Amino acid sequence: MPLFCVIEADNNTPSKAVCEELRKSNQVNGHTNTKGNTEIPEARVVNGDAAEMDDTLLDVKRFGLPKRDNYWASCIQIVDGFKQEVVYTLELDNNEVALSVACVPFDNQDGEVFLVIGTAKDLTVLPRAWSEAWIHVYRFEWDESGTCKLLLIHKTLVHGETKPDGKTLQKAEYGLPTALVGFQGRLLAGIGTNLLIYDLGMKQLLRKTQQLNAVPNQITNLQTQGSRIIASDVQESLTYVVYRGAENRLVPFCDDTVARWTTASAMLDYHTSAGGDKFGNIWAVRCPQDVSEQADEEASGAHLIFSRPYLHSTPNRLELVLHFYPGDVPTSMQRTSLINAGKEVLFWTGLQGTIGAFVPFESREDVTFFSTLEMEIRKEEPPLTGRDHLVYRGYYVPVKGVIDGDLVERFLRLPREGRERIAGELDRSVREVERKIGDMRTRAAF
Repeated sequence: MPLFCVIEADNNTPSKAVCEELRKSNQVNGHTNTKGNTEIPEARVVNGDAAEMDDTLLDVKRFGLPKRDNYWASCIQIVDGFKQEVVYTLELDNNEVALSVACVPFDNQDGEVFLVIGTAKDLTVLPRAWSEAWIHVYRFEWDESGTCKLLLIHKTLVHGETKPDGKTLQKAEYGLPTALVGFQGRLLAGIGTNLLIYDLGMKQLLRKTQQLNAVPNQITNLQTQGSRIIASDVQESLTYVVYRGAENRLVPFCDDTVARWTTASAMLDYHTSAGGDKFGNIWAVRCPQDVSEQADEEASGAHLIFSRPYLHSTPNRLELVLHFYPGDVPTSMQRTSLINAGKEVLFWTGLQGTIGAFVPFESREDVTFFSTLEMEIRKEEPPLTGRDHLVYRGYYVPVKGVIDGDLVERFLRLPREGRERIAGELDRSVREVERKIGDMRTRAAF
């Protein structure tokens, strides 16, 4: 059964449980108006204006939920892919907000898949502050009707302090659990600037190993393949980390030279990763071949652990492979195939609703053909505002390793004279050029 687990959060919005508590407290301290509704004398929860907190006054679907500062409304939802509807909703209480989610199979539970959620309590966005941070572990259960539900197994404190028995003070100071992923039958968590590996215990998650300050600022995303981990930093691009099973160590061994405010990332292959930043750039970096092979050698664990860092960072540097400015902030990206038996592409989505794909070339002949075609179209159809096309696509960094497909497809809209002139420069007919452009699209997308 295709099920999707989704986390949702809305700032300055109290949850249903908080609204009910406020209603009850105001029914005791308030008084009833002429409509029979209880007025709220102070600390009023408003729904867009000064209306009383009553769902019958304003339709929630049309006007939204009630608003109140310093509150969070957050929930976990299970969506059925076949029915295309939400089959289960679990709301978080205690003013907690869900930050990250992952489905993790644990080897010590015979490969059973659990839902793991990273949360924060009393979170303030600016300035960034919170009182506690937790990792929730849920088990999937099905009732008699076949509906999937969630059962809370336990919660593990990762930041804050509690007194569960009134005597012992438990403290943990790591940060916010902003990235979670399954890793070799255990849980890999990016908490603040630290990487930690957890295993599932009876009462809480058990910390097996950790690497403090794996990234400079804050981990926003994690990608894994084999024993290699790609950690995305909110400000300092990507960091390559290797897990040494013999020593039970996490060792950062390679990072980037440019400060990139990473918003999305994906692994293209074992050595190469792509990412996007908040300024609207998409780029790909690659670990040098010799460094990558050295990190995978069994006997190189001590060398990696005790190697001298360079400028308070890792000993090695990533190489820039491609760079492009599409003009929209990437929010997600994934290496996938869009059609059956089609070639794999780098599929990405943007903040403004952009959906795009980067299609790899398979031969040097195609690279030469499309690069020449792009250059000729750039001469034939200049931008309306008079701005140079290469200056726009290289707004922050000059274009590298990417041919603008949007510009190439403008060939199909050129007048007949322009198409014939460009085709003559390529020693092709107009029909051959159009067929080449169509084949490049249909082989990868549609």
